[in-house]
Amino acid sequence: MILFLTFDFTNFIGRFHPILVHLPIGFLLLAIFMEWYERIVKRKQLSFLISFAWLLGSIGGALAVLCGWWLGETGLYLENDLFWHRWLGILIVLLSFGGWLLKKKPIEYSPVFHYVFNVFILGLILFEGHLGGNLTHGQDYLLQHAPSSIKNIFKKEDTLQRINLIGKDSILVYHDLIEPSFAKKCFACHNAEVKRGGLNMEHPDSLLAGGENGPVLVSGNTLESEIFKRITLSQKSTKFMPPVGESMTYSEIQLLDWWINNGADYAISLKDAKLDESVKSLLLRTYGIDTTPKPWYETVKIEPADSSKITDLSSMGFVIKRLGFTNNLLDVKFEGKDLSDEKLQSLSEISEHVTWLSFAKSNISDRELKYIAQFRNLTRLQLEQTDISDEAIEPLSVLEHLETINLYETSVSEKCLEYLTQIPSLKRVYLWRTNLDIEKTTLFTEEHPHLEIIF
Repeated sequence: MILFLTFDFTNFIGRFHPILVHLPIGFLLLAIFMEWYERIVKRKQLSFLISFAWLLGSIGGALAVLCGWWLGETGLYLENDLFWHRWLGILIVLLSFGGWLLKKKPIEYSPVFHYVFNVFILGLILFEGHLGGNLTHGQDYLLQHAPSSIKNIFKKEDTLQRINLIGKDSILVYHDLIEPSFAKKCFACHNAEVKRGGLNMEHPDSLLAGGENGPVLVSGNTLESEIFKRITLSQKSTKFMPPVGESMTYSEIQLLDWWINNGADYAISLKDAKLDESVKSLLLRTYGIDTTPKPWYETVKIEPADSSKITDLSSMGFVIKRLGFTNNLLDVKFEGKDLSDEKLQSLSEISEHVTWLSFAKSNISDRELKYIAQFRNLTRLQLEQTDISDEAIEPLSVLEHLETINLYETSVSEKCLEYLTQIPSLKRVYLWRTNLDIEKTTLFTEEHPHLEIIF
């Protein structure tokens, strides 16, 4: 009970700091400017009021420091910023008492010494005021409305913002998305050295352990998670977190809400997580991460194919195009009725570069189609209006990234579907004007809704 009353009393006194701190600053500034004025007008002896103003500023500063120290003990301020603000304030008070003694006997020191001392104190006061503003209003308070040219001069690089998530092979939800927000807005007061409320958030294990009042994160339930309650309170509440500085954004809160409600898994990657549409939109809007599944050919990174081989293939009747300026995969089409094993063997030399391949209306046969099994980056295959049959489809089942195959006006039947279902990436099959049994194919489409069969 006594400890509670003591804390309540010091908390009450601490709140007088913003009121008291401006008065000593005024006295010190008045003393400095009075002295400069009297030196400019060349008075023979400095007024005793100058040293008296230094004394008032020193006493007032000591009271402000006392209240400020107790205010800092409430835990409402970032520990790292608070440290420098506290001790710089104490230094200014000590130097102010020294200034009072110095100004009582000004003739014992040269005017240059007085001038340097005054400028030094003035600089400390300005810097201390800046630190106090950062504590109360956040790091960008001073330059928030400054012209962009000035902002760019003083802008500090945010290491968290330099994390490039776009194109990263595996994005971990907690490590890459949740933890950076905690590091920026929570770690200053909840780390291994400074544990406000007994809570250390720097490591998943310590975060799970919670603080003095128990766990702060309940897997699957944001409403019972104290950490979520605190960041969604009214900012006027004394329990709102973080108490100062930049608060959690709406997107960060949404992401944390989704992560907790979906099990708060520290190891899950974004590609393995179940994402609803709102989270997909959030990731795209906030982090530039498009979670829409991309065709395989957009993800492949490969060096350009040998230009001499492309020239040779072009002379054999192949029309070859690159997919784009930044994509070295190829769109290959054979035009003619003289396809042979030799030509297919030559094409196989650049098999890794071929992603779209068309033998439409060509003389390709079941036997020759075996070469296509080597084209591991193939995503689209056009075999329409050829003489291939069901047997020709079986070798294609090894194509792991094939997404579309066109078998329009060929001799295949519904039997080819058994081979095609072995290709997990396959999304669409064109089977119009083939030997399909309509009833069997209709039943097959009901059993395999992920595969679009156009017949």
